[in-house]
Amino acid sequence: MHCGICNSNNLKKLLSKNSKDEKRYTIYKCISCQTVQVYPIPDQKELDQYYSAEYFSKRTDRGYDDYYSDSMRKELFRVWELNLKDLNTWDRIEERNGRSLDIGCAAGFFVDFLKSKSWDAQGIEIAREPIQYGRNTLGLKIHEGDFLMWDRGGQEKFDLITLWASIEHMRDPLAMLNKMKTHLNPNGRVVISTCRYGLIANFRKAQWRFLNVPEHLFYFGWNNFLNIMKGIGFKKVGSVSYGSGFTTLKDASIIYRISKSIFDPLVKWTNQGDMMAFSFSLEYEKEYP
Repeated sequence: MHCGICNSNNLKKLLSKNSKDEKRYTIYKCISCQTVQVYPIPDQKELDQYYSAEYFSKRTDRGYDDYYSDSMRKELFRVWELNLKDLNTWDRIEERNGRSLDIGCAAGFFVDFLKSKSWDAQGIEIAREPIQYGRNTLGLKIHEGDFLMWDRGGQEKFDLITLWASIEHMRDPLAMLNKMKTHLNPNGRVVISTCRYGLIANFRKAQWRFLNVPEHLFYFGWNNFLNIMKGIGFKKVGSVSYGSGFTTLKDASIIYRISKSIFDPLVKWTNQGDMMAFSFSLEYEKEYP
């Protein structure tokens, strides 16, 4: 086997874990580029079975607790606004009315978020049920299909391209990132969030909340992801790390809530959260007026 990012065959085994159907997967770390990845990587048809309607409606460690609920939508809006402010991108969204594309948009809640800001907002998704919800219930423009196969000539250009907690699901993340670059306007922005393989992941090992196999195929560390983006031709504009591992639970004990209130700001302040988000511009970007 070889690394799915740098093609090196210098890989170190970290651990193994079973999927929900008890298939065994091994987690490796590339010594050359530091990317952590799952082996074997299933084909797309096999992966599709993990994104059934249940994934969006039944709470497990692998899916959402009623993704379509108003409470979920409000929470996502809150997190996105916080992220965009931390990433030095909020002013652009408030001041500009550009074109945007959200990759792996699910039901299109971020598309709807930008639409409310008067953007020409679009999304692209492969899962049929959330696409139908976004189109029929929210009236959004959502393309159905694989982003790598969509508009292969790169004719569609955008001022903002987002990838919220999606790149870890991609079978070929490097191809995804390179294709995003071809669709970005010269003064555009790319915003990417993903789970972070760092201090918390190393401590929790197989019990880490984001180690869902094979839904999550690639895991990145802080520096190794920045190096990948730099190699493609992006420069960092903003960054933030957050998430202590204490998720929002219904009927959580007071000790749990106190622990979360302490550790959530602590990991953000120390830049050690198990989530990370970045905003990027092109290396040759003209100065933003």
